[in-house]
Amino acid sequence: MKGSRSSRPPSGGSKVREIDLHLRPGQAGVEALERQLARVRGELNSSIKAGAREIVFIHGSGSGKLREALRAAIAAEYPSCTCHDAPFARYGYNGATIVTIRK
Repeated sequence: MKGSRSSRPPSGGSKVREIDLHLRPGQAGVEALERQLARVRGELNSSIKAGAREIVFIHGSGSGKLREALRAAIAAEYPSCTCHDAPFARYGYNGATIVTIRK
């Protein structure tokens, strides 16, 4: 997966983890989706343990399957988290979801 981790400071000055979930060419299907969701869970668990307040998952704007699967998994498995679209002004057409972690 390309660009796996990078941090950009949000307007508040603290760093927010950004996780790029895009696939490499030739990867697709249910198995790839499951790998992406496993990565979401791992990164989210790490962020929760680290005391983070937000994490951004960049999933692309394609068919919307990954976006919907990501949000469904978080809603079902992480009751202390909420999801919303990342601002277009910052992420453009990449398609990204911000997960807010409530304490």
